[in-house]
Amino acid sequence: VIPPPVIHIESYSEDSITFSLKMTTNIKVSGYVVNIYWTFDTHRQEKRTLIIEGEKSIQKVANLTAHTPYEISAWAKTELGDSPLSFVHVMTSGTKPAAPSLKAKAINQTAVECSWTGPRNVVYGIFYATSFLELYRSPHNATTTSHNITVIVQRDEQYLFLV
Repeated sequence: VIPPPVIHIESYSEDSITFSLKMTTNIKVSGYVVNIYWTFDTHRQEKRTLIIEGEKSIQKVANLTAHTPYEISAWAKTELGDSPLSFVHVMTSGTKPAAPSLKAKAINQTAVECSWTGPRNVVYGIFYATSFLELYRSPHNATTTSHNITVIVQRDEQYLFLV
């Protein structure tokens, strides 16, 4: 039986998590697949996937949000097949940034100008959909470092927006 990998949180800060991966077996490991999950505004679960080569590994994941819970899951790729999943949970330190104040204004039937307030030098994600279910499951999205963006939408539809 292939055991799950051991995920150990080495350190964390306001915007990063450092963790190590190892196996407690003599089975040859060729690498790991790691998923990092977090929830955006209770409506949208985000995920980042890392493909890691080698048997032992220390990884640093940066560009995270302060005071946000993250779930890290990993499995090992071995000569005998994939291992079971292993999970850890960690919350970044610091103070969660205030939610931006969003304004959306229709420019014409297919373009919406979105603008918001918030800190500089960060990446903003804009999510939009025609229903809460779509906003949660598979929204349209864009990213920008500025405080406004124009998005193209379908005519004759009402949209929900999050930034």
